Amino acid sequence: MTQAYEAALEVAFPSQCVGCGGAVEESEYAGICRGCSPSLQLIADPKCLTCGFPFFGETESREHCMHCEHLLAEFRQGSSMALFRGPLRELLYALKYRNGLWALRDIRRLADRVVGLPGYVKDAVLVPVPLHPRKLRERGYNQSELIVAELVSLFPSCASGDVLERSLDTVSQTQFDRRQRIRNLKNAFSLRQNRAIDPAQRYIIVDDVFTTGSTVNACAATLRRAGARAIDVLTVGHG
Repeated sequence: MTQAYEAALEVAFPSQCVGCGGAVEESEYAGICRGCSPSLQLIADPKCLTCGFPFFGETESREHCMHCEHLLAEFRQGSSMALFRGPLRELLYALKYRNGLWALRDIRRLADRVVGLPGYVKDAVLVPVPLHPRKLRERGYNQSELIVAELVSLFPSCASGDVLERSLDTVSQTQFDRRQRIRNLKNAFSLRQNRAIDPAQRYIIVDDVFTTGSTVNACAATLRRAGARAIDVLTVGHG
């Protein structure tokens, strides 16, 4: 358990809701009030089998959706906990950009409400998307690594595996379109030294948000080259 994770458990909860700015009182969440918590849109079936985005209404095929139809997926399937909008967007922004380590408890609470998630992660090795050492020094923690720690604590049937490292210090993906994101991440990830991949083991790449899938796909490609055969994806938010 990292020092950052231990510190996260001691950080005071925010006094205002990340969604509306109002007081957080009598809510099951630390940073989301009772009025905003219904706006958390948990993802359930039917959903895309490749990236996990929900289908609204009838669909002829569940193999791809508008979010992943141009993605040459190196992984088998993807799943997300909730749509990346409203209070969840602000919650993840607080964790990623504002040192809001308290948000990990709300992510844990969210994960506990997702139907089918215990079965999805069962017996898998959860692989956090790594940060480059420079970014890790600046931020002080890897949010994906801390999310994995919460999931392993909540679902003891899975385990964590920091088998990947970020070997290239790429610029932020937020300013790029799909093609630029793929180019930006070329050869960005590699297998850590003294790490071995078990071809019989199922690996799940874990990140905070699925946008175009470029980041998790680059990680999956690295795992596949190292010998992994069963690779899936899990993110907290999607969209």
